[in-house]
Amino acid sequence: MFIPMGTIVTVCMLITVVFANRFPGFGLNRVTPAPVLRVIGIVTGAAGLWNILWYGLQHIGEFWGHMALGSGVVMTLLSAMLVLSQDKIPPVLNIIRPFAVLALAGFAIYYGLTIYNL
Repeated sequence: MFIPMGTIVTVCMLITVVFANRFPGFGLNRVTPAPVLRVIGIVTGAAGLWNILWYGLQHIGEFWGHMALGSGVVMTLLSAMLVLSQDKIPPVLNIIRPFAVLALAGFAIYYGLTIYNL
C-alpha cells in the first residue's frame, strides 16, 4: 500500500498545529512527555525540511512549489520549538508562535481540501 507524500506532509502539518500551539485549553503539548514531544518534533521537522528542500526547491516556479516552501518553513520552525526546551526558545519566536500556528493550519486546510477533491 502506498500513501502519497502530500498526505503524509498534510498529516504532519496537522500534528504540528496540535502540538505547537499555546492557545488556552488546547495545548496538548503541556501534558505530553518530553521524549514524545521530541519524536514528534523530529518527525514533523523532517517532513518540513522535505517540503522545503525536496519538493519546494524542485518546483520553485510553480504554485505548489511556493506552497511547499511556505508550509515547510513554518512547519520546520514550529517543529524546532517542540524539540527545544521552552527556556531555550528566543522570546521573538514565542511572540510569533500564534501567527505561525494559524498560518500552518491554513496551509494544512488548503492541502487537505485539495487532496480530498482530487
